[in-house]
Amino acid sequence: MSRVLATEAEVVALSPDASSTKAAQGLKNPSKWPSLGCNETAAWGECQGSGSKPYQTQVDLSGPSFKCSCPSRKFPCKHGLALMLLRAAGQVADNAEPPAWVSAWLDSRAEKAEKKEAKAAAIAAAPPADPALLAKQQAKRDDKRWDKVAAGMQELQLWMQDMLRNGLANLSGDQQARQHWNTMAARMVDAQASGMAARIKDAWELVDSHPQWSRDLLVQLGHWQLLADAVARRDALSAETRADVMAALGWPMDKAEVQARGEALADDWLVVGLRQIEREGRLLERRVWLQGQHSGRIAWLLDYAQGGRGFETAWVPAQSYRGSLHFYPGQAPLRAIAGADIELLAPGAGAPLGEGAWRDALAQLSQRIAANPLQPVQPLWCGQARLQVSAGQWYAVWPQGDAAAALVPLAVADDHAWQLQALGGGAPMALFGEWEGGQPSGRWRLLSAWQAGDGQAPWTNIWQNRGEVL
Repeated sequence: MSRVLATEAEVVALSPDASSTKAAQGLKNPSKWPSLGCNETAAWGECQGSGSKPYQTQVDLSGPSFKCSCPSRKFPCKHGLALMLLRAAGQVADNAEPPAWVSAWLDSRAEKAEKKEAKAAAIAAAPPADPALLAKQQAKRDDKRWDKVAAGMQELQLWMQDMLRNGLANLSGDQQARQHWNTMAARMVDAQASGMAARIKDAWELVDSHPQWSRDLLVQLGHWQLLADAVARRDALSAETRADVMAALGWPMDKAEVQARGEALADDWLVVGLRQIEREGRLLERRVWLQGQHSGRIAWLLDYAQGGRGFETAWVPAQSYRGSLHFYPGQAPLRAIAGADIELLAPGAGAPLGEGAWRDALAQLSQRIAANPLQPVQPLWCGQARLQVSAGQWYAVWPQGDAAAALVPLAVADDHAWQLQALGGGAPMALFGEWEGGQPSGRWRLLSAWQAGDGQAPWTNIWQNRGEVL
């Protein structure tokens, strides 16, 4: 039997929330499953629900990747979790022959994987037929897109000028303003700047969100102006900076090209943070933050799932994976894609590297922001922190005597903060999260917490956000 998700703790670590875990535990009974089976490749089963037909649930253990015919928008759903809990408890027959609906799904996944590998290999191996001609053709396509983007950004600048002339405070309570913002976001999509469209939609959520919303919105407008200036000066930018601008605009890069030509780094990668965001149109965005155990490198994997279909690969919080990551180009590259050799290691094989002081963490953060100010979020590790609440706002607090000690505002749910306080027992913790610099003071969205342990387990993960949709 495959070791993937071999224990109940590993399965529960994939649960999107506590309610899903509880529901899955309620289904951890073979009598609720008319059929069950597994082999070294997959696990499957049919779970009787409220309808006449049971839900078909299947898991590709090479990911692991989940698929279920139920209408749940959570991933994994309770049926997928329950199936893996049954497997971990030894209640699923091993070496069984998969039914046709499982084999068809596995074959389709294998076919897709083969096509991806073949495409990447072809790009890597194909000799340039005529480098000058290829470069000329690509430059022509890029010029056309840059012209569209530049025209859209000029229109955006005029729109921002009108907004500032009228005053940001006038957006408050304006019933027609949201439509105007949606129209401008659509214009950015037409201009092939989908990343800018997403920034506009996210910024609108600041309006009337808190007493200082206009201040925070003004900071966002400043970032947009910086991006517009970069587009206007694109010919004078270095290749790395231009890549950062393109990424901020939502300019896609083929994954096969990244795998074939991007920077590759082999390491043992610890999953230090996981965040899921629900976008418009039932689009689920997943951010997986990894840290190399030998290189110390931070990597950001970005995936999307549409209409509740689920993600191709599951990443277990606080677990380590061995293999290569391929980084997108840029001044301070963070985003990466996983290589085909990634495999899950045994539990407890990783430890965080975030036990440094606040001034060290702040210095690293400032270096990354200076290298690429267009990156919307940045990873932030820091140790020896405690939590404190004041007037409903939670803060991270560092020990006295640290010259850079400060109260840093946190973005964390109140119930999560109290839970973390109880789990930590008042002792210092190493915290990891996303630094959101869209406000003048910045804000730290917590994704995981760790505490020092004994010699055999020097660090213990005491809290994860479990990939909840935020």
